[in-house]
Amino acid sequence: MTLNQLFAKVALAQGKKLSGGITCNGLRIQLRHAPGKMPELLVTGDVTLTIKVFDLTTTGVPKLHSLIAATQSNIANKLRGETMEYDRYLSNYDTKANKFNKNTQALYNVRYRINYIVKLEKISRLSQLSGNDFVLAVVDRIGFKTDNLNTSGLTDGKGGPATVVYNDWCKYPNISTHEFFHTLGLGHIKGTSSKKSLMGEVAGTHNNAVSLNELFIMNKYLMANLVDMSNGQYASPTLNTAENLRKFLNNPTNGFKYNKAKFR
Repeated sequence: MTLNQLFAKVALAQGKKLSGGITCNGLRIQLRHAPGKMPELLVTGDVTLTIKVFDLTTTGVPKLHSLIAATQSNIANKLRGETMEYDRYLSNYDTKANKFNKNTQALYNVRYRINYIVKLEKISRLSQLSGNDFVLAVVDRIGFKTDNLNTSGLTDGKGGPATVVYNDWCKYPNISTHEFFHTLGLGHIKGTSSKKSLMGEVAGTHNNAVSLNELFIMNKYLMANLVDMSNGQYASPTLNTAENLRKFLNNPTNGFKYNKAKFR
């Protein structure tokens, strides 16, 4: 049993809800065999993604609730759809025991039909942020520039904290989804295809398309701990979120302007 599984079991016994950026109550696995083909695992079930929205602005955020609702819906819609991962090494799946045997390995194609339940929760204190949470910090300004252009959002790599400028978020509602998808492993799209892409470098009100390959990349990140996620209560491992957010905001290269009194 992993440490995260232990925490999940303790939370369940105490009647507490699971906390963390990625949680689930055990995914369902079905092993499929076809003559002459690699064994396929069909993975189904509900996975909850929780993103803490941390208001660090100095002037207030009157439209925050509507922006949160729109972002929540947009992320859920973009993550909807079946994806296939080929040639993945996993613990051998025991159909009799209905679980993975961690003592042996096997090669599978994995088909994912996951129902992602997306929740954005507004927080006002650092103590409301757990180590394994996803976070979207709302700030006044970002001084960092790309190709001499102002930045509306900035994310600290895969799994890292994401930020958006509140006034720009009001103008371009999709930038919050754009930044969170950086957290899930997506990079920028350049060239002519970027004009409609959600991951284009330049924000726009109509930039909202996500490709099947991008969906695959995000799904691969979210399903990285598939074996543990199939064994009952699961909460994602720590991302050291609070400390990483502190370092990210205080990095002078990024040029963040925010209400430091709220970051406590």
